[in-house]
Amino acid sequence: MPNPLLDILNPQQREAVTAGDGPVLVLAGPGSGKTRVLTTRLAHVIATRRAFANQILAVTFTNKAAREMKERIAGMVEADEAKAVTASTFHALCLRILRADATRLGYKANFSIFDEGDQMGLIKKIITRVSAKDEKLDPTWAKNMISKAKNERLPMPSGDESLIGAVFHRYDQELRALNAMDFDDLLGKAVTLLSEHHEVRDKWRERVKFLMVDEFQDTNALQLDLVSQLVGNSRPNVCVVGDD
Repeated sequence: MPNPLLDILNPQQREAVTAGDGPVLVLAGPGSGKTRVLTTRLAHVIATRRAFANQILAVTFTNKAAREMKERIAGMVEADEAKAVTASTFHALCLRILRADATRLGYKANFSIFDEGDQMGLIKKIITRVSAKDEKLDPTWAKNMISKAKNERLPMPSGDESLIGAVFHRYDQELRALNAMDFDDLLGKAVTLLSEHHEVRDKWRERVKFLMVDEFQDTNALQLDLVSQLVGNSRPNVCVVGDD
């Protein structure tokens, strides 16, 4: 019997789409249909009743890519099923995780998100407060160093060792005092929440039966840690696609 989901795929794509439970890694060059494979596998999981639509999570890196993924899914499954699937960026997913349980990390549920302008304004104020007359620190460089440290989990020097260390620690303290996070905090705080609070992690693992990751070559260690926290290590139903 013809299967409209599978008939347009080549043999390699069909193999990836119909693979059984457990981890699936798809490596292929640009323009080879990786996202089509990912979304078709998602639709196939729903069609074969291996999971309900609201138990499937698909993540990517940009809002544009997330919108395109949602559009593809909407063309493959029923409207109510397409609406039930969570397809978002990593940061939007982390925001959802944190809105539900950030109180466990000492934040109020209505914490605010600092955009780049907010960050620069706060960093400039802190540099003015903590630097000596003969000390100079470029705010943009400081912001980039703080972002790099958070995303790569690099230890920053303590406040008495360097000016950038003092700025980093004061910046972190003031964000928390303002019940705020910056964009980079979303990933780090979500991973901390899931790793340190097992009841939160177990709640998400129970909810996410299948996890799909597009553009997997772009993931950093923190994002990979988030994926691991969400699916566990015992034959996880995770499908990732990326450029070789």
